[in-house]
Parts: sequence; C-alpha cells; structure tokens
Amino acid sequence: MIYGVDIASGSPKSKRAPSYALFILDGEREERHTMISRQKLIRLIRQTEPEVVATDNVHELAASRIDLVRLLRGIPPKTKLVQVTGGERSQALAKIARWHGISFDRQNPMDEAETCARLASRGVGSIVSAFEDRTWIKVSRRRSPGRGGWSQKRYTRKIHGSVKALSREVEEKLREDGHRFSARSVEGIGGYVRSEFVVEAPKDEVHLRSGYRGDAQIRVEGVERPRLKFEPLRSRRGYIIAGVDPGTTTGIAALNLRGELVDLVSARAMSPPDVVEWLAERGKPLVVATDVFPPPGAVEKVKRSFSSVLYSPGSDIPSEEKIALAREYGYRNDHERDALAAAVSAYKRYKNKFQQVEKKCPPDLDPEEVKALVVRGLSIDQAISGMTEPPAEVPATPGEAEAPVDSELAGLMAENRRQADQIRRLREYAEELKGELAKDEVARRRLEAKIERLKDKSRREIKRDQEIRIREKEIERLRGLLRQERKINRKLKARLKRARKAEELKVEAVGRPVKEIASFSREAILAAAERLEIGRGDVVVLKDASGGGPNTADLFIEEGVEAVIVETEMEPSVEGHLMDGGIPVVSSREVPVRRVAGVALVDPDDLEEALARWAERREVRLARQKTEWLEGMIQEYRAERRKDERQRRKKPEE
Repeated sequence: MIYGVDIASGSPKSKRAPSYALFILDGEREERHTMISRQKLIRLIRQTEPEVVATDNVHELAASRIDLVRLLRGIPPKTKLVQVTGGERSQALAKIARWHGISFDRQNPMDEAETCARLASRGVGSIVSAFEDRTWIKVSRRRSPGRGGWSQKRYTRKIHGSVKALSREVEEKLREDGHRFSARSVEGIGGYVRSEFVVEAPKDEVHLRSGYRGDAQIRVEGVERPRLKFEPLRSRRGYIIAGVDPGTTTGIAALNLRGELVDLVSARAMSPPDVVEWLAERGKPLVVATDVFPPPGAVEKVKRSFSSVLYSPGSDIPSEEKIALAREYGYRNDHERDALAAAVSAYKRYKNKFQQVEKKCPPDLDPEEVKALVVRGLSIDQAISGMTEPPAEVPATPGEAEAPVDSELAGLMAENRRQADQIRRLREYAEELKGELAKDEVARRRLEAKIERLKDKSRREIKRDQEIRIREKEIERLRGLLRQERKINRKLKARLKRARKAEELKVEAVGRPVKEIASFSREAILAAAERLEIGRGDVVVLKDASGGGPNTADLFIEEGVEAVIVETEMEPSVEGHLMDGGIPVVSSREVPVRRVAGVALVDPDDLEEALARWAERREVRLARQKTEWLEGMIQEYRAERRKDERQRRKKPEE
C-alpha cells in the first residue's frame, strides 16, 4: 500500500490549517480523497500502516524540522516517508515524471498526489530518515511518591520495585532477541528510580512498545540524527571493478569507481557461480580484471555473466609491481594480492577518464552512469549527450531556407532512443533484482540457521525451566523442614538451658525453681505450658491473678500442677474452685518468690509450710461444706414433716 500526498490548500506555516489530496495505491485498487485534514491523514496512516507515504516535498507535511521529527515519531515504524523529487539535490516533479513517462496536470493536487504514488511504486525517490539505527528505551516511575506521610517510604519502595521489575523484563527481552545494548540505572529505595537502554538496532526491530505497567512506564524512541538523512528508496548497487585470481584458492577484490576498496576475500574451491554470487552482492561489475595474459577461462565466464568489460594487461604483472599496487589496501595472502593488483591496475587505466567525467558531468546526471558508458567505448561528450534529453526544435527564421525534414524518420529515431533508454533501465533493474535475490538467499540461509539455533535454545530452556521448577519445589520443601527443625532446635536449646540452670540452682541449694505465668488468661497459660513444659508436680507463679474464671482454672487442674503462687489477689470463687479441684493456691506473702539469673525460686520450707496451712484450710472448708449439707438435709426433712402435718389436719375438718 502506497500513499501519494500533495497539499491542496493552506500551509503548515500559515494560520490556516492545511488540507491534502490523498491518492491510495494498493495493488490494483485505487482510492482518492480530494480534501483531507492533516489530523485525519495521520490517523489513516496509523490505522492502515502503508508501506510508503510519498510526497514531492516533505515540508508540506510539517512546518519545521522539529514538527517533521514529531510526525516521523507518530507514524508506524515500518512506514517510510519518501520524497520522490530526490534528497538534498531535489529535481522538479514534472521533470522526474517526464523521465518515467508520466504526464499530469500541475494545477491539480490530486494528479500530483497520484504521480507521487506511482513514482514511489517504481522505486523513485529518497526515504527521509530522522533516526539512527539505534533505539533509546527509558523505564521510569509512572507517578510521584508525593510530599510524604506515614506510608511514604513503603509506597516509594513499591514504585521503585515496579521500575526495577520492568527494567529486568526489558533487559531479558533484549537478550532473547539477540540485540547489543548498553544500560544505565539509577538506584533508589527498594529498586530503581529509572533505567535507560541504548539498543544497537532500529526501532522497528526492537519488539517493545511505549506504555505503562502498574507503577512503572516505558518509552521507546529512535535515536534522533543531528540532521535529516535522505536514503534511496530502492537501494541501487553501484558499479565496481572486480579483480579475480582463479585457481585452487580463488582471490577476489572489488573496488568502486573512486578507487576505494569495497571488499576482499580468498577461499578454496570457489566455482565461477560462487564468484558471480559474491560479486553480485557487492555491486554491478563494470570491469572484470586479471593480472595475467591471456586471461583465464574462469575470468571469461565471470565477465560474460555480467556483460562486463574485460581488462587484461599486455603481459603478466611482475610480483614487485603487484606488491606496490596492493600495499596501500593491505592483503592476507598472495591470492588476495594478485586479485587486488588486477583491480587496481584496471582502475589506474580509467582513472583520468573518471576524473574528467567528474568535472564535465552536469548536476542532473549520475556520474557513475556516464563513467559506465565511457568504459564501454563512448567518448565523454557522447555519453553525456546520450543521457540528456534531445534539444527542442528551434523554428527557422523567415530568411533561412527550410531544411527538408523527414518527420517519419525523426519519429522513428525518437522511438528508438526511448526504447534504448527503457532497455537500459530494465537491464539495470534486472541486475538490481539479481543482487537483491542473492542477498535474500544469503539472508534466508542465515535466518534458517538462526531459527535452528533458537529452536535448540528453546528446547534447552524449556528443559532447564522444568528442572528448575522441580528443584525449586524440592528446595521449598526442604526449607520448610529446615525451618521446623530450627524452631524445634531453638525450643530444645532454651529448655535445656533452663533445665541446666535449675539443676545448678538446686545443687547450690538456693531454692526450688518455679515456672512463671504473666497473667491469668487461657492464652498466657497455654503459651507458658508449651514454652516451659508445665506439667504434673510443677509449681507455677501467677504474676497477675485477676481476670480468669473457673474455665481458665480448669487448665491448672488438667495439667495437675502441685501449687499456684499468686502475687495479686485472686477471685474467692476461682480460688475455691481450685481448692475443690485439689490445687493449692498460696500467696507470695506466704511463699516469697526470688529471681536469680532469670529463674524464679522459692524456699522449699516456706512452700511446705504454706501447703500445710492450705491443707488445714481445705479440711475446714470441707467440714463446713459437710455441715452445711447436713443442715440443709435436716431443714429439708423438717419442711417435709410440717407439710405432712398440715395435710392431716385438713382431712378431719372436711
């Protein structure tokens, strides 16, 4: 799909908003928009993503370079903005259209838009490039932490953690795609404040898009050039001078028409088709040169493949001269030296002619095409005149005799020139297609090899990920067991330490160890029972005896403790409940509690005396309870006797 655009009214530099004529060429389908706004044009480009947007002047789309760069950032990466009139040395649209056999109405914007589209479809024009083959990626915070508050640091850590996580995803994606890049990160609380990546690849090859994720955002932009660059829409291969040294090891050298080295190689067992493919990838061989006389048959085959001019010295070039010719460029072996010497010798033969062409060639002609005609045998003037348009006929003055003109012959000559020009262009196009085909074949092989490598890599990564998941599960299971064992170990160590301390104190006859409980609550008693291993026969100390009830007291009864020492008053009902359950409750005034090295101790004699007094109180309580029970039984019996006597008195009266 190709868009042809021409301004219809207004201007980007004026107050009046510009409108455009748009011609869409999509294969055999054609679509016309006689008047469309700039915003709608950009929206259509983003929606349909055409391959080319062609115009005769890119400044009709933007008022300044900044606006043009902004426009190029806004259109899809694969859409090319093409100026069909050329790059920095542009030509008139009418002139270029006439060269390609296209006529149009200059006053009709739609005709100009269609002309631009059709010229672009033929590969005419220059691509406007505002970005280098590098991409800039920035990962930063999506929102600011704010002025502060109770949770500011936690919120900041969350944001910076999101930036760091997204930065790692970007880095992993770039490594998976095989891009070379440099990275720089600014660390913050709990992660990164921002990260920047410079990728050595164009934006359309970097599979990342601008957007945001959670508290982080990502910007992906091409690295802007210092100035706009115009590149040919159809990459034309330049003419080269090829030096070939055939043999078991073949050497090949390629120079451009300025005498600069394009490439140099030597390899074993290269057939003539291999040599042809290598040369086609690097340009259009104008001259095929050899360093010996007569020229070998392999060189003749290469020359016929490209219809090139064959160069052979009158005699074999001496070794000293080969070294002198090739020394300037450098070589690795004798085969490369011989091929390079042949190419340099051929270049020196045509060097003066090439310099004269550079001086005489008009600005609107391609000097390389003129050089090619000169090498093929034409003089410089003939080559230039053959590439320029025939001069317009000047009407004869009344005084001059009119020369007889054969109009039919003139028409045939014009048709012959037109057909010859068309044949030349078609041959050039065929050569370009051959070169592109060879490049595509090499690229295809390279991509197939890369696909195989990626498949192997994917299989290895899948297998590795499975093994990692299995090992991670096993590690988590073992970590859980380790945590449990460490917890049990800590408890056992604490218990052993307390037991050893208690034994030491008991041996020293300091007192009897007792176990402390902070408060009289179910939670505190259960925690202390687990921590201190409270069991049958233990004496416990309640620091705070308030708050508990009979249900809480049942825990002491279930554990079967020997006695409970209270440092504060306990509810009488609860104390009576414990007494009924056989658990002595004594006050710390009766049995003072001492703490030595973190261990609570009581005097065994004091404890024994207190328990004896408690036993006496219990006997008194039991006796009182028994007396109260007997009194209750007697009162109940008397009440029954009085009730029976009242009933007997009522019966005689009735």
